[in-house]
Amino acid sequence: MAVDFQVCFPQEIIQLNSVQPAEGVAVRTLDITGNDFRSVDEVLINGATSPGLVVVSRTRLLAQVPDSMLLQTITSVQVISRRLLLTDRSLIKFQIGNTPSKVRGVLRLVQLFLKVLFTTRGTDIFNSSSGASALKNLGQTFGHNESGNIISDFVLAVASTQKQLIVTQSRDLSIPRDERLLSAKVTRSSFNKNESALIVSVELTSQAGRAATANVVL
Repeated sequence: MAVDFQVCFPQEIIQLNSVQPAEGVAVRTLDITGNDFRSVDEVLINGATSPGLVVVSRTRLLAQVPDSMLLQTITSVQVISRRLLLTDRSLIKFQIGNTPSKVRGVLRLVQLFLKVLFTTRGTDIFNSSSGASALKNLGQTFGHNESGNIISDFVLAVASTQKQLIVTQSRDLSIPRDERLLSAKVTRSSFNKNESALIVSVELTSQAGRAATANVVL
């Protein structure tokens, strides 16, 4: 059975109940309550990692606002868990873990799909026709009414990835059904102009019938 080195980590986003300014502290800090903070890995404030956090209890924590955000309005707060889940409440992070490991099954399918999705066509020296160029719009300047075009381009990139992966996998009968793509669709998408961030959810279904949701912020 084929295996890949794991670089894709779908971490759970913990559901929050309230976010408000913390009182009686010297630096700008958020007082956050939520469902379960026992496995907190990091807190993202406007997409940036909080430089300091204190878990006060199972349902409450304090997170310092990054220096770059001190004078900005807080528009988003995400508390990321160490638990790995492929659900609509997880966020895909790309990194090399502290302990290198191999990946199999539906997580391998997700990792392979995202690799093809984010590869710019023509840059893979082993297969110049591979890649859906989903990152081509990142870093560019857009007009006020162009966010719909950014989302449309990403949806087309997902469709292209689906087609490429199904064709490629059809040539290798040794791939198990839980790692073989049946379908892929964008279930949620938005573009945050203030943070220049594309936020999307892609649902993948394997030929074994198992569904997995990949949430990414670009």
